Amino acid sequence: MQRAAAQIPSELARAESTLKEMEARLGRTRAMLEEQCAKHFEIEGQRHILERTGDINRLMEIKQRSLALDKSIKELRRSEVEALERIESAKRYVGGLQERLDRLRQEASSLSEKLEADEVPPEVRPQVQTTLRRVQMQIEMLAGAE
Repeated sequence: MQRAAAQIPSELARAESTLKEMEARLGRTRAMLEEQCAKHFEIEGQRHILERTGDINRLMEIKQRSLALDKSIKELRRSEVEALERIESAKRYVGGLQERLDRLRQEASSLSEKLEADEVPPEVRPQVQTTLRRVQMQIEMLAGAE
């Protein structure tokens, strides 16, 4: 059973992994956006040339492509904004997990020190040991086996 538990990634590791995936997706979205903007710029240059030459059929074709690119760019920008919002939320979540883990580690350290220094009355000692085990289990779930 312990071997199976060791193979399950910790909550913090999963959250960090998800954050990295989101950042990678944002990078791909931005690359596609850059590519689409470059195509749009190129098409606009062609459109201006065709307007001067008077090739109406070709001009209409270029305008259609330009409209499709505009729509694509707008959608990519919306996706970029949504991805940034999700990334900020994920960063806050990871930060919260790290803060919680730090507090749990401090609590575990404090309880361990009290138990080792015999600062705990004998009648309360089992409760403190139970609390320490509970805190250690929470640490293990957040950070994995250390």
